[in-house]
Amino acid sequence: MRPYLVLLPLVLMALAIAPAQAADCRLPGVETTTRLTEKRGSIRFSNGFSGKQLEAKRRRAGGAAVQADWHPVGLMGRDLKWEFRVKVQGQRLQRGFCVGLKDAELTIGYDRIDVYVDRRYRPGSCQYDVILEHENQHVRNFQDTLASYIPNIRARLADEAATASPQVTGSMNSGARYFVNLLRDRLTPLIEHMQRDMAAADARLDTADSYRATQARCDGW
Repeated sequence: MRPYLVLLPLVLMALAIAPAQAADCRLPGVETTTRLTEKRGSIRFSNGFSGKQLEAKRRRAGGAAVQADWHPVGLMGRDLKWEFRVKVQGQRLQRGFCVGLKDAELTIGYDRIDVYVDRRYRPGSCQYDVILEHENQHVRNFQDTLASYIPNIRARLADEAATASPQVTGSMNSGARYFVNLLRDRLTPLIEHMQRDMAAADARLDTADSYRATQARCDGW
């Protein structure tokens, strides 16, 4: 048996293992390893959009409806990404392969966070500074919530990978896809719970009282 990376199908050409029966789909001695990588990308600041344009961005991102005469003066945009890479190893059967999970890697995080301040308020102004402070708090909430979940996500990944049984599949590629889908299905509830906590942290910050307190710090809105 030898490891097989799902992204390298040519490894199939190198398999030369004695056939086995489907009922004997066991891979003794295989120890599954796991890795979790938290990806923290860049933060980009922009001061080139109007309040109406920021409102359009917010709506496209799925933001809740607001009063018709209200437009945001700041916005934080992020895109949580998570993806798996797996290696499998297998044994050729009379029909298909007995495929087991050898290694599972999860990368979770973001490529970039966008922070916007309404172009009416230029850098160095009171309004710009308090808007930026508010949006940076959204950034910290997002980063802190992600970091707080990393230990649980890492543990869940290890548990699910360790209990994933070998499968009889038509190809090594099919086996690799099976394990990617299995891990995604098993970890989705935890990651969705984290995303709800992220949304709740945003909601606690974006209240009428919070907006009034921000505006009270500067004149000339």
